[in-house]
Amino acid sequence: MPRPRFPKLWACVLWLAGALLTSAHAGRFADIAPERVASLAQQLAEQPSGLGPACQDRSAWGQADVQRRLQEVTKAAEKIAAQPVPPWDDEAYLEYSRSGVRGNGERMMNARKAGLHVLVLAECSQWAGSYLPSISRLLQALSTQPTWTWPAHDKELRNFRGQRFEVDLFAADTANELAQALYLLGDKLDGPTRKMVRDTVVQRVLAPVRASYETGGKDHWWLKADHNWNAVCLKGVTGTALALLPDREDRAVFVAGAEYYIRNYLGGFPPDGYALEGPGYWNYGFSHYTELREMLMQATANWLDLFDHPLVREVALYGYRFEMTPGNVALFGDAGRNTRMDDTTRAYANEAYGLGLPQTLFSQSVSVNTPANSSPLVQASIKLFSKPAPAGHGSAPAVGLQTYFNTVGVLVSRPGPGETLGFAIKAGGNGNHSHNDVGSYAIALGAEQPVGDAGATVYSSKTFSKDRFTIRGINSWGHPVPVVAGQLQRESTKVKAPVLEQRGDANGSMVRIDMKPAYALDSLQKLERSAQHIRGPEPKVIIEDAFRFSTPQPFETAIISTGQFQRLADGTLDFWQKREHLRAHISASQAIELQTETVTEEGLTFNRTAIRFLQAVTGNAWVRMEFTPAPR
Repeated sequence: MPRPRFPKLWACVLWLAGALLTSAHAGRFADIAPERVASLAQQLAEQPSGLGPACQDRSAWGQADVQRRLQEVTKAAEKIAAQPVPPWDDEAYLEYSRSGVRGNGERMMNARKAGLHVLVLAECSQWAGSYLPSISRLLQALSTQPTWTWPAHDKELRNFRGQRFEVDLFAADTANELAQALYLLGDKLDGPTRKMVRDTVVQRVLAPVRASYETGGKDHWWLKADHNWNAVCLKGVTGTALALLPDREDRAVFVAGAEYYIRNYLGGFPPDGYALEGPGYWNYGFSHYTELREMLMQATANWLDLFDHPLVREVALYGYRFEMTPGNVALFGDAGRNTRMDDTTRAYANEAYGLGLPQTLFSQSVSVNTPANSSPLVQASIKLFSKPAPAGHGSAPAVGLQTYFNTVGVLVSRPGPGETLGFAIKAGGNGNHSHNDVGSYAIALGAEQPVGDAGATVYSSKTFSKDRFTIRGINSWGHPVPVVAGQLQRESTKVKAPVLEQRGDANGSMVRIDMKPAYALDSLQKLERSAQHIRGPEPKVIIEDAFRFSTPQPFETAIISTGQFQRLADGTLDFWQKREHLRAHISASQAIELQTETVTEEGLTFNRTAIRFLQAVTGNAWVRMEFTPAPR
């Protein structure tokens, strides 16, 4: 399908972009104070700058440890340089608008951008001009592709058709990556390519966002969002402006915009720093927040510090406090199966806050493979050269054996010395990536998670539509929580499930949750889930549901697993993924049956073992699950 061309529109947009960026005084800003722009302009250098030293600084890039840490990407660069740029595919991009499938279009766009950081870093390492032709070819291809906006964020195809430019997550990071490449390579890159990239970045990203600053957020809703979009897009746009715009007053507009609107991102966190979007989106959103902090600190000689707020420290500590065991977190919300807390973000926070924990930027590898939703050239500069300026607001706390996020009712309980059993359970803590999962839990055994929340589905047009909670991996059926009288839980963002009791010491941690509000059922008089993690010579996790009906009703609960399982001769269940086996002994106030179903839906596969009462229940009843590590 040929793409429509709009040469007159292109010329008009470029003219408008130039007009918008000529002077910081050209236009009034709805939310940004002109005197703040003027004050920030005085803190900025005369010349634009990206993160870290430019590649012509051989005293920095020629250091032995820098050369050592770039060996992997340098080795890969020769192969990438010999390959053509992956082609743009209209059909892959249009697939979302036709059928709601996201993956093919996103993979196509990611593949085109993926090799840029490898080629640029290899050139910065060797500084011999070997990779400049390949870099120039790739930059030209990225600048001339129809759009940088993901298909799922271009439902009406206005960006694809060149009718309008709207900045989304991918467009913001793409612009930042291209601007950082231009900064790092400087005049060594040929002039026509530099001009093409600059013009396209201004047209597609800087001019549209500046126009939104003048209207107070119109056309870019994420400026007022309280979740990851805000931090990701502001980081990408601001980093682009700092690296690219020659006039420091122009740069000051974007710095002031970032300073003003980033407060909305922090507004999405409760006082204890719990990430309502889940651990995967803490990695995504807060990593960009820390990158933005470092950009602004470098640009203003440590004058403008986004860590200068007590809440930020709590948000940063979530990256440590949410772990059950090293590298093992509960997959609450839309967290993918392989989610781990991001070590680069933790390393930055560790150094800035002086936490005394193991992660350091120096120990972070510079990899060929990086997350698609990122600017790996920015990340590499932070890993290689950043020395985060100290931030205040409190002394370093020990992570301890348990963390209780009291504002949302989430308990994380860690193993005692020499033990490997950890546990997490949630009463609330649901943001815009919420599942219906009041009472959901996960059990860690070393690096594995034999049972617990199955995590995220593969995103499609259904994921964030009115049909979201028809997906079994998102509604409560696909979580380790009860089905009460045949009914699933209500939408969790609309439910307040009180925590009735919580305590912990060296011997164990416990919590008791009132789950009754999660079910719209008049005959349900009581439903409380008690969870206890016992440490010591015989570690175990005990979960008990105590409930009461006024009329006879069916009841079942479930164990969710994503690995292997079998029923043993003594009636216990054995769950494992690779090597760690977890045994589950189940008892109840009356006769029960077990039935396991394996489900694959929306790209997520999990096992649901239903624990079902054989007869309808009247009055008080209970079911108890006791999990213990299997002997080796």
